[in-house]
Amino acid sequence: MRMAFVDLLRKRLGAYHSGYDKTLFGLSLLGILTVTHLFIQKGRDFDRGCFGFSGLDAGQLAFDCSTVVSSGAGTFLGLSNITWGLGFYLTIALLTLTLFLGRAAWRAAIHGTRLAGLIGGTLYAGYLVYVQVGVIGALCALCLTAAVIAGLLFGVQVAILALDDQSTETTMTSRFFKRDLTVYVYLVAFTAVLVGADLTYFNALAPAHEERASSHQEQFSGAACRLDTSKEPVDNNGASLIGFQDIIKGPSDAPVTVIEYFDPNCPHCKTFHSTMKKVVAEYEGQVRIVYKPFPLRASSLPEIQALYVANQEGKFSEMLDAQYARQSRSGISERDLRAIASEIDMNPDVLLSRIEQNKYREQIIAQRKKALSVGVDSTPTVLVNGHFLGTRSYECMSMFIDRAKNGKLGASASSS
Repeated sequence: MRMAFVDLLRKRLGAYHSGYDKTLFGLSLLGILTVTHLFIQKGRDFDRGCFGFSGLDAGQLAFDCSTVVSSGAGTFLGLSNITWGLGFYLTIALLTLTLFLGRAAWRAAIHGTRLAGLIGGTLYAGYLVYVQVGVIGALCALCLTAAVIAGLLFGVQVAILALDDQSTETTMTSRFFKRDLTVYVYLVAFTAVLVGADLTYFNALAPAHEERASSHQEQFSGAACRLDTSKEPVDNNGASLIGFQDIIKGPSDAPVTVIEYFDPNCPHCKTFHSTMKKVVAEYEGQVRIVYKPFPLRASSLPEIQALYVANQEGKFSEMLDAQYARQSRSGISERDLRAIASEIDMNPDVLLSRIEQNKYREQIIAQRKKALSVGVDSTPTVLVNGHFLGTRSYECMSMFIDRAKNGKLGASASSS
């Protein structure tokens, strides 16, 4: 009985199944396209949602790809899961193509290798889905799509193994070969066109936060001071947004709390920083200022962690000033962070060691997720006692703070 089963399995592994194998090939190319799109959106820090189109996932409230991809589960053996995913789908595609083009004597070995890869890839994809649902508590739409494709691939492979003997093809005519080869070539060409179009379109597309910042700047330049009434105020003067690890200046019992969401690599944040420094100086001892780093890109994470480390040593302001001075869209280098540490009398080795430990990484990601849930979608974003500001000039911020001190800050606040 056992020998009969082995012989049957070897026979089915040693055959080429035209319809099923072409389906496997097409699904693996779809997986490559999905993972490539995930790579592109990760590079943009999912600025337009998980799929890259703002309207598809309700502003990332249902999905938060950035949180999932940036979490500790986003890598395996030092490599990004995006890299592993691309390698997995590319391997399945190449093995399937080799199964079609190769000698009949090689098919059993090639097919067996593909079967092993599909089992491993499907199990790992299932594990990643579990991590999203049960551990991180956030979902990545593109990651889930890739997992579904892996499941479909495995399902087709199971169907091949379940074929009856009459469905098993062992010979291939010249006409049959040319027909299937044409299908494979068209599938590859179509996928290459889609990948190229994807890269071209998103490389030419401005980051969403820059468009929003430009829109805000045009809307409020020279206009009356006003709140951003498109967003609901956060309850309890924004207290629910503040945690014990936050970077805070000023008394905890101050009647006014100003919260700034910023990214050290955001040009608009750098420009606004001088306004925040004037506010801190003017209202010292009267207002609580809470600095909330909000990474627009994963490349900002080391710098943000450096800010938290510096805050522990009472060097936050010095670290932030120095980071803004060296600002780069792609993030400043480890060498720059070492230089900054030396300049502000911190130990460079200790700073880099703590960054490598990722002590603050999960906190930063959780904070970003919470910010998204209340409506933070660009930087800088400023709240005064839980109200989002539409205008952020020093004069307007002073007006809002004074009104908040008197309990008169509301959606109707405005000034000529």
